Amino acid sequence: MEEAVLLVNITYLLLIAGVCSIIFSKLKMPAIIGYLAAGIILANYWDGSSESTEVIVSILSDMGLVLLMFFIGLELNLQKLKKSGMFVVMVAVVQLPLMLIAGYIAGILMGWDMVQSIFLGAVISGSSTAVIAAVLKSQERIDKDTAETIILITVMEDIGQVLILTMAAPLLVGDTPALGSIIGMIAAIVIFIAASIGIGLIFIPRILDWIGKKISSEVLLIVAIGLCFAMALLSTKIGLSMAIGAFIMGVIVSQCKFSHEIMVKTEPMKELFMAVFFISIGLEIVPSDLLDNIPLILIIFGVFALAKVSTVLLAYLLGNRELKISFLSAVSLVAMGEFAFIIAKTALDAGVVGQDFYSAVIGAALVSMIALPILSKNSYKIYDKVSSKTPQPVHNTVAKLSCIRSDAYARAKSSKQSASLVKSKIIMIYIDLIVIAAIEIAFYFISPYIFENVDPLVPGTIHIANSASMIVNFLVLLPPIINLVHNLKLIDEVMLEGGKRLKRQAECADPSVYEKFMKVSSILLILTIDFVVLLIIPNPLLLWEQVAVILICLAVFIALLVKGLPRGKYAAANEKITKKIKKK
Repeated sequence: MEEAVLLVNITYLLLIAGVCSIIFSKLKMPAIIGYLAAGIILANYWDGSSESTEVIVSILSDMGLVLLMFFIGLELNLQKLKKSGMFVVMVAVVQLPLMLIAGYIAGILMGWDMVQSIFLGAVISGSSTAVIAAVLKSQERIDKDTAETIILITVMEDIGQVLILTMAAPLLVGDTPALGSIIGMIAAIVIFIAASIGIGLIFIPRILDWIGKKISSEVLLIVAIGLCFAMALLSTKIGLSMAIGAFIMGVIVSQCKFSHEIMVKTEPMKELFMAVFFISIGLEIVPSDLLDNIPLILIIFGVFALAKVSTVLLAYLLGNRELKISFLSAVSLVAMGEFAFIIAKTALDAGVVGQDFYSAVIGAALVSMIALPILSKNSYKIYDKVSSKTPQPVHNTVAKLSCIRSDAYARAKSSKQSASLVKSKIIMIYIDLIVIAAIEIAFYFISPYIFENVDPLVPGTIHIANSASMIVNFLVLLPPIINLVHNLKLIDEVMLEGGKRLKRQAECADPSVYEKFMKVSSILLILTIDFVVLLIIPNPLLLWEQVAVILICLAVFIALLVKGLPRGKYAAANEKITKKIKKK
């Protein structure tokens, strides 16, 4: 009887998913939409669906998630990454934090709390490797090297989203976990990942190479998949997602000599179980919820599409790529990633977000997958149209900025010492940004405990406590922000003033916007950044109270300015790290 139930459910799942995928493929849509549609049909319109269906789908979808993340890890070919690795990493490093910020700001503007806004940023930060690869392959409108770079970017985004999900894990236990538990969990995560990769890279590739040479390819596949599930199990034992463990093992296995053979044999299993994974997502979608959340769906898609194109375009231009290629590549990444479903489902299961959020994310992902083939097909027309309608002064400005950018790259490469210093300072800028984000997260979690203890002791002082907290926050932010501005100024000196100054072309003779920006007083930059960071974080203060806090902060800042701005131990540690980076 149990065998019949299993066979019936597998038959329903695969045949309905197959029919739906065929229909959507005829409409030039990705197969993933067909899988989601199959799940919606089974959950809402198919009488044969039962509790046993959900149990079977749940088990098989977990296998699909593990194999998907294992395969993504296998795709991370470190040898291939060396060829365009620095550029791909730079694109991911530039755009992922900006996507997070865009999602966070959008969430705050919609009235969501900090945790929900962070998860919105996490959801929209990545693009779909499977969908984008299928669209690029079917249309063949972009040259092979550019297409490979785009796929590598999606892989790096997957890695980034794995890290984001890992770092966001403490938020799943509630809105206000203890700071000690957050630090402990983050430390455990870092140690686990570092130890797993470090130890794994020493032994596992050698073991797999021996099996591949001495035994057989079938045994090689069995051992590799077994190691994948073993690492996924180990990951869950220490409180992490099984997806993270599977991904780590994929990265480790990718370094063996038979990794391509393992990837080829794993892909059919991955495709089968991944289909069930997306069917499981469809099972939780109620069409009426999608219809009820159409405005939210369109807002999330709009934020995702605008932020994705803008941030990727910015990253490409910073990487000294041609404007047209930058735009075409940016448009080619407008498909919300598979990890959006994973992050949204994880947050939903933990009770951090509601069903409306989950349905809206699924709806926005569907819209993006439908929109990508259309946008990609017409990307050249869109670029030419925008270019033809752009006023001539804007064209001239863009040309000057492009020339200045190329000139700046030439300056930075004029000597190894200059290039090393610029790279080290860019790394330190990202460290500064991470420190700033960590400070704000800490204040967000610590503040409620302070207020709960202060108000009972001295009733009516809650607003004073809030104001005092913001002032302290302002002061704590000063060292990393001062260091951030200091690093920006050093990069400016190296790229625009320091070293061997190269002769400019006549059309580049005018000072650039960047040069004018960098001439703005450091003090003004420090104040602006500090207040912007302070005010975008939700706070319970009234408008007049916020104005009063700003005035007090200005007074304290002026007093500190007279004595000398505080960089202290933070700057000393920063400089030590810079020296180590330069030596390497």
